[in-house]
Amino acid sequence: MSGTPVRRRVCRVRYNSWMASETVRSSRGRRGVWRSRSAVVACLVLAGAAVAFAAPIDGRVTHAMRVTIDPATHTLVVTDTMQVAARPADGVVDFVLSGALRVTRSAPLVREIPIAGAATFFGINGTGEGTGRQVGVKRYRATLPPGQATLMVSYEGVVDFGLSDKKEEYTRGFRETAGILGPEGVYLAGSSFWYPAFNRDLIDFTLDVQLPKGWHVVSQGNGTSRDERGRARWDSGGEMDEIYLVGGPLQVSRDTAGSVETLVYLHDRDEALAGKYLAATSQYLEMYRQLIGPYPYRKFALVENFWETGYGMPTFTLLGREILRFPFIINSSYPHEILHNWWGNSVFVDYESGNWCEGLTAYLADHLIQEQRGAGDEYRRSTLQKYRDYVKEGRDFPLTAFRSRESASTEAVGYGKALMAFHMLRLSVGDDTFRKAIARFYRDFKGKRASFTDFQKTIEAVSGRDFSRFFRDWIGRPGAPVLAVSVTAVRRDPADGVAGRVIVEGVVRQTQGAEPFSIDVPVVVQTSKGVVRQVVRLESAEQRFSIATPDAPLMVHVDPRFDVFRKLDARETPPSIGQIFGEPRVLAVLPSAASSAELQAWRALFKGWQSDSHQVEIKLDTEVAELPRDRAVWIAGRANRWAARVFSSGGGLTLGESAIEVDGEKMPLAGHTLVLTSRHPQNVEKAIGYLAVDPVAAFPGLGRKLPHYGKYSYLGFEGDEPVNVLKGQWQESDSPLRVDLRGRGQAPLSPLPPDARKALAELPPVFSQKTTASRRMYLSGSSIATSNSLSVLVPVGFVLSDRPAIVIVFTASSFLSPPSASRAPARIAFTSPPCANTSACAATKPAHASSRILLAIRVVLRMLSSVHPIGSLDSVGLAASARVPCRPTTAGTREADVDRADAAAGGLCRRLGARVRQT
Repeated sequence: MSGTPVRRRVCRVRYNSWMASETVRSSRGRRGVWRSRSAVVACLVLAGAAVAFAAPIDGRVTHAMRVTIDPATHTLVVTDTMQVAARPADGVVDFVLSGALRVTRSAPLVREIPIAGAATFFGINGTGEGTGRQVGVKRYRATLPPGQATLMVSYEGVVDFGLSDKKEEYTRGFRETAGILGPEGVYLAGSSFWYPAFNRDLIDFTLDVQLPKGWHVVSQGNGTSRDERGRARWDSGGEMDEIYLVGGPLQVSRDTAGSVETLVYLHDRDEALAGKYLAATSQYLEMYRQLIGPYPYRKFALVENFWETGYGMPTFTLLGREILRFPFIINSSYPHEILHNWWGNSVFVDYESGNWCEGLTAYLADHLIQEQRGAGDEYRRSTLQKYRDYVKEGRDFPLTAFRSRESASTEAVGYGKALMAFHMLRLSVGDDTFRKAIARFYRDFKGKRASFTDFQKTIEAVSGRDFSRFFRDWIGRPGAPVLAVSVTAVRRDPADGVAGRVIVEGVVRQTQGAEPFSIDVPVVVQTSKGVVRQVVRLESAEQRFSIATPDAPLMVHVDPRFDVFRKLDARETPPSIGQIFGEPRVLAVLPSAASSAELQAWRALFKGWQSDSHQVEIKLDTEVAELPRDRAVWIAGRANRWAARVFSSGGGLTLGESAIEVDGEKMPLAGHTLVLTSRHPQNVEKAIGYLAVDPVAAFPGLGRKLPHYGKYSYLGFEGDEPVNVLKGQWQESDSPLRVDLRGRGQAPLSPLPPDARKALAELPPVFSQKTTASRRMYLSGSSIATSNSLSVLVPVGFVLSDRPAIVIVFTASSFLSPPSASRAPARIAFTSPPCANTSACAATKPAHASSRILLAIRVVLRMLSSVHPIGSLDSVGLAASARVPCRPTTAGTREADVDRADAAAGGLCRRLGARVRQT
């Protein structure tokens, strides 16, 4: 992108926006993944010209800012004393400031001058073009006296730009603002131009903020959000590319992860939620420390925002109230925001040559977490599916042109293609070399701007290989290969005799029509007893292969784990909702038999989904004689004449008059919203969708939510909100990259065995299993009992009373190992000694005993979850019922025993918590 004569971009940033491009998790749905974090590029166009300067300064500027905020009047008052690292020879310096702010005092004197000229001003911004226009920046000039490099400016004004239109939630993922200061909180970013901005160089700063009662405010770096005098003090602790000020009436929870202070700021105190995030922060910081290098700062904070966002800034992340409470966020998108402190917030991005950090962060966070769960291939398939669905004609571009996510198509390239490029590099050089390369890249470029070229030089230096063609093909070019395979021969190896090896010969081709890419293509032959894998280097349009198998070959699979960035064939994935939303043109067919109110709701729904890149034509079913084959189609309403012709029972789907059953899951139609997709009967590249909405009040919620469920083939929602209760994908089975060697009419083969490759890194436990199992602690004079080990599991018993009567038994490895798809949740059992007089026990058991014991157990579990995530306490499986001690005493004494158990549980929390912190 270099060489463009005049740029219309003023500002850039790399903070992240969680677009719900795949799944919104409901209380009844299965676990989802919230993806598509964005780096947002702002383009501020002022009177048709870029912001420019006659004499811009070079080098870093240091800001020392004293700030007063008044939420009641939305007023910001600032005195900023700046040190210019490299004073211009003539002393003339220019800066820009928000038009909402008025300069009240300066030394030396500053004066406003017109914005004109052709040289581009590069600053940092956090929002889109619309919000950038709102601030109406003004340009100022000062002349520094000889030998002086200090400029002081005092300014004030009302900052209350509000939030962008709600449609922003669909088109960009989150509503945005050019700056807000009010009773609900404060949000100021580089895009607010709330401090003098001189150039695109990195800056450092200190902040001293006078706060309202009960407020905490957070910025980058180290410091405190509120001290005993009601002031927040922050020091960037190094170079940054903009200054944030966020916060409001918040409650703070604190912990430490080694030398790093970890914090959670919530609007309402919730120790359980805060504890989970504090524990997860500790784990992720340690995982990335081991993988990349030391965490570059001394604090990391989660801050709850007062509108829905998912932003990652240096040393903190800003999450909306609902987002941070989605149960899957802590294990999916949260590590992405933490990792940005290495990529983007420590190694900065040279945006002129392309934004590499979103792809690398997505690969080492979103992809890595799924890889740890054994779902890496599924994640990569979804990544390729989004590229196929959203990157249509005219929407593709090389990664060197990626600046930030502005749409589903830019996200599919800038995040998806980039993470797949890093994945292919890793497979090419091997895990050990790739780990060494990313560690060296961090070490060499910490505190500097870096480019794709810098990463290329790093991996070439570490591996000793030339990757010039790889980076030319995958970073410098748009597009993706399209693969095809044919088997030319299956024959016995004559050298091995009659019962010897079998040779499978074939050809892998690139059929995209454009210049071939250089690709390593995995080819797997499935045999009667296993698999044989070979990597075929494809540098031209086609390449022959020959694979010897020790057993009878059954099927040939090309790239079955989706390790290659390529354009998927439509038959490799099932039809999906995202496939429809990615189409430039869609026909929506409405039911002519519907009431006028329902028809109005349908029209509003489809018009709400329209955009410049997604045009929706609306017709009644009586106006459509044949479904067009050149576009996707929505069939709307149960009374639609086309519904029964396109969607009927079969293939795991039973669609009745009053209910639907999909793959064994049943949902009534009354009070529910149904979404189905299928392949277009006349065009395999297109999809047809069916919508049935009940009640009518569910239309607005469906309009907001449905675009965020892109990968799913079918969905069910309940009620007015509506709440997701059913979702899934059809099972695809006709991929053209699979060749069945058995002939026609054969039964389906069993799936390929799971991927045996190890994850690039593992999530470390908070404390070691060996230390915990061997350590003896005491409660009320009784030691913790350690049972005999069962296989590799170490059951540990906590004695909760002065006699070994009530014992909690948990499987230690359930707590001490990272989550995985194969490991069952923690199993908790409550036991007591054998009872000699069972009838007496049954007759005299206090009614409140079980609830009291369960309460004590939950105290222990909450403590454990604060140092190692075990999921929701309500989801922990209870393996046996709780019983009180069996002794011939009065009910009152038994109640006292339970009281002692409660007290012992509290003591255990304090003692074990202290030991864990010491450890």
